[in-house]
Amino acid sequence: MKIGIITYHCSNNYGAQLQAYATCHFLHKWGYEAEVIDCNTIGKGPIFMWSCDNIRSVFGSIRNNLLSLVSERKRHRLFEDFSRNKIGISKPCYTRHELENACKKYDYVITGSDQVWHPMICEGNTYFFLDLPIPNNRKIAYAPSFGVSEYTQDEVDKYMPLIKEIDHLSVREDSGRNLIKKHTGRDAKIVVDPTMLLSKADWNKIAIPAKYSKYLFYFTILDEPEGTDELVRRIAKEKGLKIVRIGTVRDIMKRGFINARANGPQQFLGFVRDADFVVTTSFHGSVFSILYEKQFLCVLNNNDRNSRMETLLGNLGLKNRMVKDVNKFNIDNDVPIDYKAVNAKLNVMRKDSVNFLKDSISD
Repeated sequence: MKIGIITYHCSNNYGAQLQAYATCHFLHKWGYEAEVIDCNTIGKGPIFMWSCDNIRSVFGSIRNNLLSLVSERKRHRLFEDFSRNKIGISKPCYTRHELENACKKYDYVITGSDQVWHPMICEGNTYFFLDLPIPNNRKIAYAPSFGVSEYTQDEVDKYMPLIKEIDHLSVREDSGRNLIKKHTGRDAKIVVDPTMLLSKADWNKIAIPAKYSKYLFYFTILDEPEGTDELVRRIAKEKGLKIVRIGTVRDIMKRGFINARANGPQQFLGFVRDADFVVTTSFHGSVFSILYEKQFLCVLNNNDRNSRMETLLGNLGLKNRMVKDVNKFNIDNDVPIDYKAVNAKLNVMRKDSVNFLKDSISD
């Protein structure tokens, strides 16, 4: 049985590469031959980028590119190494003709996880919606995310008929399920992110130990809500911890943090595992905090991408770990997480998700 996976596998994003690894690794553990189909380079941007719209943007580009010299070369190399040597990737098939020919050798094709159905990130590529010459009962959507609360009418017309044709249909969050129900009438199953199909022991096999001890790990993807830095400093001071941070290129300039941006997916795992406390705005930052049973906070961003955090943390009884307003959060009222109760819920969700995948593949 050979399975192909279409996802964001070469993006310089920790969650993207780790979920691609997880899907492949999980299928291998269950005895299937699986690989990520190398059909896109989404998220694999250049180290240096320029904007010349005005004087301010030119100086901003110069600043960011100088900062990139500090961390981005090593970071890109580590991501490239992980993508090529750990995930399990097919031969390149970047044209439509090459992709359609490649799909002939797979018994099933999976789309997901990650935001493969985000209308901007997917860049209009309908193969993320399994618009491919394979039978509908060989199409599996495993934990894809929309990343938006609604499609435009043009996007509905383009993508929803393709989603409707996928026989084995699941998503990662409630908003995605609601979107599919609204536009197709189909009931999509909520499943866990593929990173949660693997255990802490599985992840420890590839995690690289952190170089620091007694620290708070502060992990953000995009610009965090105003006041988050101050909240992190307050928590670290109260707990007597240094702050190790992975953020944007611009965050390298901020004082009071140990900059850890020049690290890859395996080092990221070590940073979460070895931390004394975690503060993150990231879905996968929250996921690995849970897998490693960390005391953590998830600061919600001011956008419409929070449904995946709200669904996961709500299902695990961890709504109190979500910080919606950093200025109103009181660390003194923070109650330690009871991971015995959390793991009991997670094991039920994981088993249900495993059964969905196994039943889909055996159909």
